[in-house]
Amino acid sequence: MFNYTKILLLSFALVAFFSAHTCVQDSNTSVEYIVPPKVESKKPSKLSTHDENSFDKCSKITRGVLITFCGSCHQSTLDSHKADAIKVFDLDLGVNWHTSLSQENLEGIARRTQNKDITEHEKEAITAFLKTKDLQLKQ
Repeated sequence: MFNYTKILLLSFALVAFFSAHTCVQDSNTSVEYIVPPKVESKKPSKLSTHDENSFDKCSKITRGVLITFCGSCHQSTLDSHKADAIKVFDLDLGVNWHTSLSQENLEGIARRTQNKDITEHEKEAITAFLKTKDLQLKQ
């Protein structure tokens, strides 16, 4: 037991010595501070609601977000899907996932995605998608 105590105390002493030694700065060396480069924050560009390519892009982003948060009910290929949810929209339809949406469904998507942990770019894309789809439904 006595040898164990001596080894333990010696270990602590060595750790303390090396810790203190590495913290001491040599007075002959200069310290250079690394300043990170200044990064300008770019505001995401506003997505157009009239451009067909932009609509497809926004639809794809919206679908991705919905797969994350709503996919368990709205993907017909999953065992967890719900028949009534699939009638509203089926995320497994790819680019055509939104063809069965109604005005009421758009409001539901807006409500269900507003408090989710998603990026500003995703929020912007969802808003643009919903506005464009709303315009399509009114025509």
